[in-house]
Amino acid sequence: YGFLSLGSDFNTIQGLRFYEHAETPGLGGEIENPRWLAKWEGKKIYDENGNVEFRVARGYVDNNSPQAEYKVDGLSGATLTSKGVSNMISFWLGEDGFGPYLQSMRSEQGIN
Repeated sequence: YGFLSLGSDFNTIQGLRFYEHAETPGLGGEIENPRWLAKWEGKKIYDENGNVEFRVARGYVDNNSPQAEYKVDGLSGATLTSKGVSNMISFWLGEDGFGPYLQSMRSEQGIN
């Protein structure tokens, strides 16, 4: 379980914190590592069409890649955890989660 904080554009990540998990310390438990969590700040969730584009990468993010603003480094040795975190973001910020609400908030504020 955790909290994700978005900026006033309802698209930019301000922070992420997990307060409960059952991950293996040193592997998936790295989701609590402050250095990894800091890499989320400033990342974008939605592409220009409003689709959830954010992902936890497999390995390291190439900061020169056009997709870098939508990715954060994966956790070494914790592929399932990385996929789970990506799926969590896709679900909760997508059409079946808070996506429609966030879209209405962006529209209300004149943000696309």
